[in-house]
Amino acid sequence: MDTVFALDIGTRVVMGLVLKKNLAGYEILASARTEHRQRAMYDGQVHDVEEVAQAVKEVKNSLEQKTGMTLDKVAVAAAGRALKTESASAVREETYIMHWRQEDILALEMEAVQEARKKIETMIDPAKESAYYCAGYSTVSQSVEDEQLSRISGQRGKKIGVEVIATFLPRTVVDGLLSVLEKVGLKMQSLTLEPIAAGQAAIPQDMRRMNLALVDIGAGTSDIALTNEGTFFSFGMVPMAGDEITEAICTHYLLDFQEGEDVKRRLSTDTEFIFSNFFGQETISNKEDIEELIQPCVHELAKKISKEILDLNGKPPQALILIGGGSLTPNLVDCIAEKLQLSKARVGIQIRERLTQITGDSSLKGADVITPIGIGITALEDKGLKYYTVGVNEKSVPIFETHLATVAEALLAAGLDPRFFSGKPGLALLFWVNGNMQVIKGRLGGQAEIMVNGEPAGLDRQLAPNDVIEFVPATQGSDAKVRLREVLEVLPEKKVYVNGQEIELAPLLKVNEKKASLEDWLEDGAKIELEETVTLGELIEREKLPEMKEKKLSIWINGSEQIISSKLDYYVNGEIETEEYLLQEEDDVVYIPKRINLNQLNYTPEPMNFFVNNEETLLPPKEVKFYYRGQEMNGEEFLENGMEIRAAAFEQKPILADVLAHYLDLEKRPENARLLMMVNGKHADYSSELNRGDRIALTWTTGG
Repeated sequence: MDTVFALDIGTRVVMGLVLKKNLAGYEILASARTEHRQRAMYDGQVHDVEEVAQAVKEVKNSLEQKTGMTLDKVAVAAAGRALKTESASAVREETYIMHWRQEDILALEMEAVQEARKKIETMIDPAKESAYYCAGYSTVSQSVEDEQLSRISGQRGKKIGVEVIATFLPRTVVDGLLSVLEKVGLKMQSLTLEPIAAGQAAIPQDMRRMNLALVDIGAGTSDIALTNEGTFFSFGMVPMAGDEITEAICTHYLLDFQEGEDVKRRLSTDTEFIFSNFFGQETISNKEDIEELIQPCVHELAKKISKEILDLNGKPPQALILIGGGSLTPNLVDCIAEKLQLSKARVGIQIRERLTQITGDSSLKGADVITPIGIGITALEDKGLKYYTVGVNEKSVPIFETHLATVAEALLAAGLDPRFFSGKPGLALLFWVNGNMQVIKGRLGGQAEIMVNGEPAGLDRQLAPNDVIEFVPATQGSDAKVRLREVLEVLPEKKVYVNGQEIELAPLLKVNEKKASLEDWLEDGAKIELEETVTLGELIEREKLPEMKEKKLSIWINGSEQIISSKLDYYVNGEIETEEYLLQEEDDVVYIPKRINLNQLNYTPEPMNFFVNNEETLLPPKEVKFYYRGQEMNGEEFLENGMEIRAAAFEQKPILADVLAHYLDLEKRPENARLLMMVNGKHADYSSELNRGDRIALTWTTGG
């Protein structure tokens, strides 16, 4: 490509030119410009497609007439402030070692790019989804097991990570430009940023290694770009420019906008002005008066531009270059130099006449033609963003790239989830058997099926304009799912005998400290305990043999049932053992209840109750005798189930003296007093016999 149609769509003016590359530099074959009939652009974004398209059509038709060419492709620029850059990272981790392929790395990079876009969209407007085109990305770092490597494709490990820095353009900005071009039958050949384009023309390549500020002062906005170390590294915008100067003139002299704009432009050439205001009244003024009038506005513009530069750069730049029609505003250069504390020699206006490598169309002059020239140079030098479309599953997808995009980038631009670019294996099961870790892998996923123009392709396949992609998402592998029986070595059962009954003992199986069955499903993270040896106590619990723990006896004492628990003695192969005994094959277990005699019963008969001075008193028996079938028992007899025993607690009636021993405190006896005793209202003495429930009255008296 040696000839390009470059178009600069500004807030007020649309300018186009046909630029040709030659051995000496670049030649402008023709140029054309027109103004919008009404306000149609705001802050570099198209707001009225029909109005902007009309202006573009006029420029296109004029250039075609001047050159005799048919113009169907065009290089354009977006406002520099529209560009967004964000970094993000993505990690993929598996439970077992993987052999990482290039497809895995590309899919992970796309996840990181998607994450970067989400960050920007969240900061700008969380409600808008996929509001940005990816204009390119670079991989900053790659790692395996958190160790950075220059290349991780082909490496082995459980964990990989990537970090990318990605650049995005708002869809609204790009779609607005595309809509305008489509209206007039143009295709976007190249897209760049206005400050980058202006810099291509205004700042020689070897000068970009310095820290310079380039300010394009247009009608509605002042765009800022900063250079250092050979590249443009930051962009900004001030929503104030030449229109504010025009408004100040119009307000003071009551002029319509076009008249005020004409006065402002003539300030660089005329000294005296004659114009008519809104009422048709003629006004005569001079340059000095008008410049004094606009000075507050000029200072405010200089203040805002200087502040934005300092915010972006952190310090004053080494030099400042102004372009655009607004840069010709009187005293603006000096004001900015003062506020940035720069020498006036380091602030200047770049004009077409000083661009020695640009020839042709001598009528194209001044500071406001730098940007369209730069747009043309950027396209001719192949430094802009390429725009083309590809088809993804019958959907047209626009691509903006500094180089040809890959299949992976096109799929991401089509809104497909990067997780389905490469099939991941299903989740593994990680578990422990008696403290030893084991892993059951999930099934491998099915890889994505990719066809480009009917031929098989990979994610890293580079695309050409109008390529057609057919994409069948990768399938995720199924998660591991097994029963305990499938992962455990089943040990043989033991045969033992309990009181002559044969019992089969399987090894004891616990999962997370709970009894489990071999038919249970294995859970991730399970801690399995498989015990081959079984104790006598575990046999009792597992076989649910409660009678082996204790023997229950039922006896009757004075007509009341008493339940007695009797512990057991365990004999294994004739030897007495405890519940901790480890059972062996063919062990013969016999359990015998331990016998309990009457003395071990610790039976306490019911006491006899009396009321002493209206207070109930319980009198325990002095002696208890037990009888079984009419015979007195001596206490050594073993108890048998169903025995009926009589307990005689008060074979001899208690006397009043027995109660007094429990009730009276003789140390509290009044001096020279005697005890007056009554039972059931009758006088009594120490030897008076008592019956259950008797009422006793005791009184100390000192009378005769």
